[in-house]
Amino acid sequence: MKIIIIGGGEIGLTTANVLSSKEHDLVLIEHDEKRAKQVANSIDGLVVHGDGTDIAVLKDAGANDSDAIIAATNDDKTNLMSCEIAKSLSVKKIIARVNQAENEELFTKLGITGVVPTVGLAVTKIKNLLADKSAERVIYELGKGSVQVLAITIPKGSPLVNKPAEMSNAIIGAIYRDGELMLPKESTKLQEQDVIIVTSKTKNLKALKKRIYGKRK
Repeated sequence: MKIIIIGGGEIGLTTANVLSSKEHDLVLIEHDEKRAKQVANSIDGLVVHGDGTDIAVLKDAGANDSDAIIAATNDDKTNLMSCEIAKSLSVKKIIARVNQAENEELFTKLGITGVVPTVGLAVTKIKNLLADKSAERVIYELGKGSVQVLAITIPKGSPLVNKPAEMSNAIIGAIYRDGELMLPKESTKLQEQDVIIVTSKTKNLKALKKRIYGKRK
């Protein structure tokens, strides 16, 4: 599938990392030049510096023959405008992030069926994290279980402590540390009790856990 993601923030980048595979042709549009350069080093896909509400930018990114467009910025007006343009270009599937609950109706009236209410999902996720005391949790599965997205807590004594936030055969999409969600950079090093959001093929999980826990698993 050819997929265009608008917005290179936490949601857009994590979505790109999750979808990154040989099955998808990814293009991410980010309006901030500095951020676009950072994201370009973090995903397996083309990053375009431009305005996702500019029809010329969307056309240059290949919107006319794309299978899906995901409007994932933190601004509802931007996402709404991007969706309207996507509809005018007859994009098959349009998915929008909605940041303010009161704006959901606007997207629904526009006919956007793929509405993702960020606030509601965040509240649900927080409740689940508070209720779940385990060191690792499967957030969701892709490809009929062939790929998993997990939240794993870095334990005391892990071989990864003070090591760069990168792995072979896996992608660290985000780190939850001291109550804040952060995106890993080249200089980021893992710490004890970091909760990492990692995407891995199921067949690589055993090796992944061995690297995280050492000889304990």
